[in-house]
Amino acid sequence: MKFLNIGKIVNTFGIKGELKVVSRFEMANKVFIKGNTIYINEKPYLITNARFHHYNYLIELNNIKDINEIEFLIGENIYFKEEDLQLKDNEYLISELINYEVIDNNELIGKVTDYDDNKINPLIKINNKYYIPIKGDFITKVDKNKHIIYVKNGKGLIL
Repeated sequence: MKFLNIGKIVNTFGIKGELKVVSRFEMANKVFIKGNTIYINEKPYLITNARFHHYNYLIELNNIKDINEIEFLIGENIYFKEEDLQLKDNEYLISELINYEVIDNNELIGKVTDYDDNKINPLIKINNKYYIPIKGDFITKVDKNKHIIYVKNGKGLIL
């Protein structure tokens, strides 16, 4: 069982037990949903309310409605079971693509060594030298079983 770091509790919000969460997790909208279970210090918590507010998530846990019962969690990281994401065959986390081989027109052009998930135009870094956009027409297929990414015109991005 793999746990994904999905955010950090930075403060409370109001006096009714809501927590303010900063998250850069690429699929946060699939995680911070009423009814999902998250883990803080290896302890499960049920999200009983969640909303997006000023680039952060505000969550209520275990129906706790009192700030005094929840503020001990400020500063803690939040985790989610990867299997609970229930990704479809054509869905993947960018972080999973590290070490995948990249093939352009049946030619190996390198391996994914890093990524930049900047929300507007996420990129994968090939051989620590150049980037290929995730969005758009460059990536034609991601084979999760063989750990291969098929691209077109990827060599044209090499500087």
